[in-house]
Amino acid sequence: MRWGLALALAACGATAPDVKQRQDAVVLVQSNVRDAQIFIDGRFVTFLHAAGAGIALKPGVHRFELRHDDYFSSYLELTLATSDRKKVTMNMAQILP
Repeated sequence: MRWGLALALAACGATAPDVKQRQDAVVLVQSNVRDAQIFIDGRFVTFLHAAGAGIALKPGVHRFELRHDDYFSSYLELTLATSDRKKVTMNMAQILP
């Protein structure tokens, strides 16, 4: 079903968010907080532990944020080129009681 949706969207000029295109960049995010939430450009994408193979993104400037209730958020801005492959580390500091 996923490929059918991707083909239908491709015919309209759009792509499904979970279907990687050849020109997409892929970013692998690592952190000391495995269950942190990943936000990209202000939108929730996934939990860190669920993004094992990385996140496919269009080339350009993207703002990454890791959030967790028990830690201070971590921020990173990346400029991605066509077909980039990047591994980044975004550690988080624990909020003290």
